[in-house]
Amino acid sequence: MSRTVPAVAQPSRPSLPQASNPLGLAVLAILALAALALFELANWDKITPGVTALDTSIGGMARTEAVARVTPGVQQRLDRPLVIHGADQTWHTTARDLGLRLDPDELVDAGYAIGRQGSPFDRLGDQLDALVRGRTISAASTTDRAALDGSLAGMARQIERAPTDARLTLARDGAITSTEAQDGLAVDIGASRDQVTSALNSGAQSVALVTAPVPPSIPDEQLQAARDQLARLLGPDTPALTATFGDKTWRLEHADIVKLLSLSGGTRPGEPALVNIDNAPLAAWTARVAKDIDQSVQEARFFFGGGSLKVLRPSRQGRSLDQPATVQAIHDALLAGTNTLALPVTTVDPSVSSDDPQSLGITELIDRGSTSFAGSVPEKKHNIQLASQRLTGVVVAPGATFSFNDSVGPTTIDAGFQWGFGITSGNNGPRTVPSVAGGICQVATTLFQPVFWAGYQLEERYWHLYWIPAYTSRGVVGLDVTVDSDSGLDFKWTNTTSNYVLIQSSTDDSNIYFALYGKKPSWKVQVDDAVITNRVSPDTRPMAQEEPSLPWGRTVLVETARGGFDAEVVRRVIPSDGSKPRELDLKSTYQPARTITLVGSKGKPTGASVDDAIQKVLDAQKPKPTPTPAPAAPDASTTAPAPTAAATAAPAAQPTSAPKPAATATAAPRNQAAAPTPKPQAQASTAGVSGIAPTPTPRH
Repeated sequence: MSRTVPAVAQPSRPSLPQASNPLGLAVLAILALAALALFELANWDKITPGVTALDTSIGGMARTEAVARVTPGVQQRLDRPLVIHGADQTWHTTARDLGLRLDPDELVDAGYAIGRQGSPFDRLGDQLDALVRGRTISAASTTDRAALDGSLAGMARQIERAPTDARLTLARDGAITSTEAQDGLAVDIGASRDQVTSALNSGAQSVALVTAPVPPSIPDEQLQAARDQLARLLGPDTPALTATFGDKTWRLEHADIVKLLSLSGGTRPGEPALVNIDNAPLAAWTARVAKDIDQSVQEARFFFGGGSLKVLRPSRQGRSLDQPATVQAIHDALLAGTNTLALPVTTVDPSVSSDDPQSLGITELIDRGSTSFAGSVPEKKHNIQLASQRLTGVVVAPGATFSFNDSVGPTTIDAGFQWGFGITSGNNGPRTVPSVAGGICQVATTLFQPVFWAGYQLEERYWHLYWIPAYTSRGVVGLDVTVDSDSGLDFKWTNTTSNYVLIQSSTDDSNIYFALYGKKPSWKVQVDDAVITNRVSPDTRPMAQEEPSLPWGRTVLVETARGGFDAEVVRRVIPSDGSKPRELDLKSTYQPARTITLVGSKGKPTGASVDDAIQKVLDAQKPKPTPTPAPAAPDASTTAPAPTAAATAAPAAQPTSAPKPAATATAAPRNQAAAPTPKPQAQASTAGVSGIAPTPTPRH
């Protein structure tokens, strides 16, 4: 039990009247002293007059009398009804029930102590003050603080509540759940104790508990910006975001926007909630839009006939949606609350337009060329005709560079090409093997020749592993081209004139034709005879080998024995203005070829022999014996003259080979059958994997 005696305020002492003369003053002093002496004697062992306790006067009483006087009042105060209010609760109780304890002896002792502390003058002053102004003994001096605090704490538990933090959640279906923050409530036990004690002293019958609000850790303001943003993005009246290009529109609907949004933060004090936009699903949406917009630029294609141009394929503007920029623009628009957006689309106009064909100035034949594919397998014929169709009508604009691979497009099965045969290299020299789009090199060669003779600037050209006589152009060897997009082998040339050039192609059953139309360049073209060097004689022995990709019973002669050699062709393009001629030194290296027949084994019947089939082919290729005439006696008169130099000189432009003994047919080892192989890779030397080397001077 805690007991304290509060300090009692000391009122100021009244001033004594002043005597008008010395005798009077002396008399008054004597009388005062006598009165004081009598006062002290009368109250020597009694409570100072003027002291009250619990509204009961106990001044001038002895202790026992005073205890008897205040005891009934103490019991009455402890049992008096007391109503305590707190929040929405009310408690009906008494001071005794609250744990208050009042001891009459302690109250009397507190009263008795008045005027008996300090110096004699202080004690006298306190006694006179109590006599004149009165003193009251407070019940707080005897309150059981621990018991009272326990009672108040029990009441506090019934009304106190923890604060509620603000909350914001976003469901997968876009539903927004928002919980507002609420203050908590706490009871101030110390202040409430003072209120109850005051009521006990004053006799008040009602006390209000002292409470204080407890603020939440996360107030509404911390989430408000994110809450407003979600409401703007997903509210029932929010329109879809509309993206536009030209007269087309695409809408980012509510369901699309929901997939983009997520919340972060807002769960710790001082950390605001943030609305996040996931760019991954936004990029997927943008990619779908790009499929509707993107298109490659399409150059116009024409047919020249009867002195005018006819449109084969109209031109088309190229378009490309900038997808990263679109994602960022939509991201920013959503955050800013913008509902419309112009898509960032890049456009490319065609260099050859179909709007005004006659303005292209294509009026005459510039040059033409053709090669024969008579006797080729059907697959090769198909591939040649398909590639010809892909090229006809192409227009090369002034200053533009023509790419054979780009113009033909993919040379794949899906693109319509068939398995044919192509030349590749190996440990035993070049070989012809099954290859998709086999025969396309003949198309490139046939186009290359009029381009070469017309004098256009060559950018990129590769030659075959071995020479094919059908590619001789105007009596000149070494004017062939091989292409392979997979290996990076292309045929390119640049139109350095100020006029458009039309490429026109056609085929029949055994030939492919190319013609260049436009306006003939003013320059002159000079081509020297081909210089043939480093001749290598071929192995003339026929060879047959199994080919698993060919059906049983089918044989294909894919190579014929020919000699190898180096060819060098020099072309000079002489400008009409007298400026320096443009010279092209075209060099090619061809390896010797051997007669090879492929024997199909696909679907071989049970019991049939591939070796027998191969031998049958070889037997058919053996040279037929010729009768030997009977020897005759020499006749000096009929001796043939020595051959002249003119009769023995080989033409400079034609590759020849020295005669060899009669050939012996051989079969290729079974483990060397030419199965379909990937297209070769381009190399920078004639001994590379593909055996096809780039022209030493490629930019002519």
